[in-house]
Amino acid sequence: MIKNIDYSNLNFDLFETTYKKILKKPNKDILLILFELKEFENKNKGKDFESLIIKFIHHKDKEIRLFTTKYIEKSTDLAVLRIIKKIIEEEKEKIIRYEAIRILGNWISSYSYKNNKKYEIEKLLNFGLSYISQTSDKEDKNNMLKSLSYIDSEKIEKIIIDKYNSNDEADKLCSIISMGNNGKNKWISLIEELLEHDNYQIRSSSCISLGLIGDEEHLDQIKELLDDEELDTQKAAVLGISKIGGNYAKEVLEKLKFSTEPEIQELSEKMILELKQEEELDSTDVPEEKLEDTLNKEKDDSQNSEFDEYDAGKIEGWGTLYTDGTSFIAPDAIDTDIDDPIKSLSDYEKPIEQPDIDD
Repeated sequence: MIKNIDYSNLNFDLFETTYKKILKKPNKDILLILFELKEFENKNKGKDFESLIIKFIHHKDKEIRLFTTKYIEKSTDLAVLRIIKKIIEEEKEKIIRYEAIRILGNWISSYSYKNNKKYEIEKLLNFGLSYISQTSDKEDKNNMLKSLSYIDSEKIEKIIIDKYNSNDEADKLCSIISMGNNGKNKWISLIEELLEHDNYQIRSSSCISLGLIGDEEHLDQIKELLDDEELDTQKAAVLGISKIGGNYAKEVLEKLKFSTEPEIQELSEKMILELKQEEELDSTDVPEEKLEDTLNKEKDDSQNSEFDEYDAGKIEGWGTLYTDGTSFIAPDAIDTDIDDPIKSLSDYEKPIEQPDIDD
């Protein structure tokens, strides 16, 4: 812990003075303090330093800006979404823009699952399309398309098709990832055509996208890539098989415990465990009639009992709320290695739910 900063007693009222104190330190010390603040949050339920850490989002040092941008990934504060959009538009460092665009995709993915978010989705779609048309950076264009691809839009589908038909492998890779995000069955035949592509990254992404969209009948196609010459593609095949799930998928994954690749053994064991956990959750579903009886009983009980004040800390597991209304969501660390195609599979992850957009 950095001298003169007591994290245990640090609260919202002290954030501004603490920020000014930290700001006077060398950049390497500032980074260390930010890291310690995040770790302290993770280890101490009820501690929330988001309002302090976010003050460094526009720091002159790019490493500090990068850390802070990654930190706010799991924030549910609407103000953070505005900050993310500003970073995308104004940030000069490509790696920071990449993180901001990826986080924007998390928000879009969350809204895409809700029927009452059409207005918000339209605003984000227009923002993203405008950025694609204005930026000269090709990677940024592709990254933005991947973030927008969760949206059901003819404009997005047209761009995906154009990228797919491109001779540029980066464009083709972007289209395959976008198809997986988009989730429509009409993409399956196009994805299948690229399972044997010469570029292992395209083969890998095709495994994942087919796993997201396909079903059990596509398992054998993905299974063939378990013998791919590239370990990364083998790992993608394991992930693709697990995303389809079912008994046959489990059988295939079980056999991988005899793989000669330790990473394949480890990954397959992890995926089997996740599939079993999902099955256990499914098996504990309450029958509809029993659920209705339970809800009716709870309704009767609530009508016959005195009003109890809503305790967000007890019910939601937040601990207690600060007087300023801040919550205690502590963002997890994320991998800084975005060059590895398998580690970059966070493109496909469904993020946490986000609040409404009102700006």
